[in-house]
Amino acid sequence: MVIVGAGRQGVATAAYLAAHGARVTLTDARPINQLQSAFDRLSGVEIEWHVGGHPAEMLEHADLLILSGGVPSDLPLVQDALARGIPISNDSQLFLELTPSKVIGITGSAGKTTTTMLVGRMLKAMEGGQVRRAWVGGNIGNPLITDVGQMTESDMAVMELSSFQLEWMTRAPHIAAILNIAPNHLDRHATMQAYVAAKAHILDFQTAADIAILNREDTATWSLSERASGRVWAFGHAGLPAGQLGAFVRGESICLISAVRWLMLIVRWFLAISAGR
Repeated sequence: MVIVGAGRQGVATAAYLAAHGARVTLTDARPINQLQSAFDRLSGVEIEWHVGGHPAEMLEHADLLILSGGVPSDLPLVQDALARGIPISNDSQLFLELTPSKVIGITGSAGKTTTTMLVGRMLKAMEGGQVRRAWVGGNIGNPLITDVGQMTESDMAVMELSSFQLEWMTRAPHIAAILNIAPNHLDRHATMQAYVAAKAHILDFQTAADIAILNREDTATWSLSERASGRVWAFGHAGLPAGQLGAFVRGESICLISAVRWLMLIVRWFLAISAGR
């Protein structure tokens, strides 16, 4: 396996894969004198290093190319891998494939870090009850692949996902939230259409059992509701139309319309009709 980028994501992925018996090559375009912290963190880990560039020869025996978030898709090594039919992945994709826990993924052009941290704190407040342990990471903090071996089916993980990570992903979190979509990172994605397509990957690979949480008041975000395979929950300031699950603001309160509440309303309506007969 070849990992491109010796930042925190690349280092964490290299350490995990090497510890599980993979033959790992780690490459970074920076010179060796700028990579001391990465070398220190991987001291004693059996990997092959290539620094100062990305020689194409690395791909000769590669069965997977793993990209750190900052690696652009037009990098010659990436294009060479695609031409050779080598699959491309990243640490977030590997985490979703490996974790036994339920995962909440959060993306958006703005606010995703704050939202991820808040959801993480909510989950941590539930530890010892409905949740054995809560984990927070992804595009912020600790790459979750570092801790995947400690996770269980009773855990919950919340991860921030950037468009850079989502661009290559073919797996989706059980609960996927898109907060908003506005022009951003167009130097990387080139067009707004490509940027939106990358964000939409958080929904594209969900199943009917999954949940999509979308900003109803953001046109670009809500337009993606048609791509959701599972249940769609909406959020915004205004009240929700009949039959729409989700949350909205009423005065100083946050109102939640859930499936359970709708079931109760239906039962009450049925009883009222029955009583009137």
